[in-house]
Amino acid sequence: MRTYPHVCTLWFQRLCLLALLCLATLYAGASRAESFDRELENQRYRQWLHDFRQDFQKLRQSPGRADADVDALFANTLVPGSRASQLVKEVARAQGDSTHGEIRFVGIQRVFMAALANAVVAGDGGVYPETQAAFKQQTLRVRYMHVDGGGRLESYFNNPEVFKPYRLPDPGVLTRDAYPFLLFEDAQGKLRLGGVSKEFWDLVKHMDAQQYA
Repeated sequence: MRTYPHVCTLWFQRLCLLALLCLATLYAGASRAESFDRELENQRYRQWLHDFRQDFQKLRQSPGRADADVDALFANTLVPGSRASQLVKEVARAQGDSTHGEIRFVGIQRVFMAALANAVVAGDGGVYPETQAAFKQQTLRVRYMHVDGGGRLESYFNNPEVFKPYRLPDPGVLTRDAYPFLLFEDAQGKLRLGGVSKEFWDLVKHMDAQQYA
C-alpha cells in the first residue's frame, strides 16, 4: 500500500489548526464570561449609586438647581457633557412633588432615583457603538439593568409593543428593545454614568404614570 507523506502532513497540519481555532474560541468565550463578575459589578454599581445620591441631594438643596453646573456638581458620578449629564439637567428642572386633594404624587426626580435604587446589574452589553460625533470621544459600556417592581411591572415588561420580546441579551451583545440598560464609563476603577437608554427611561416614565392610574 502506497502512502503520501506530504498529503498526510498537510491533513495533520489542518487538523491541528482547526483544533487550535476551536480552543481559541472557547478560551475567548470563557475569558469574556469570567471577566464579568455580576456580584462585583453590583458592588461597584451600589458604590456609584451611593455617590450619585449624595450629588443629587446637593443639587436638590441648591437654590438655583435649574441652572446649576451639573458637570461640576456631578464630576465624580457623571461623564461631563454626556447624555446622562443632559438628562440630569432636565430632571432638575422638572416639577417636584405635588399634592392633589389628599393624594401626594412624587416628582420624576424621585421616580428616577427609585428606579436606580431598585435596579441591579444583570449583564454586560459590550462597548456602546456611538454614532453621534458629539459623544464619540466617550467610551461607554452597556450594563443591562433588572428593575424589581414588586410584580407591578410584569405587564409592562410583557408588552410586545415595548419589548420585542423582553429578554436578557447574550453577553457582550447590544440589543435594542430587549432590556433596560445604562451606559457607564469605567476609568481608573471608578464608574461614571454616561447615558440612560430609551428602554430604561421609558420604564421610569411608566413608573411615574402608574401614580395617576
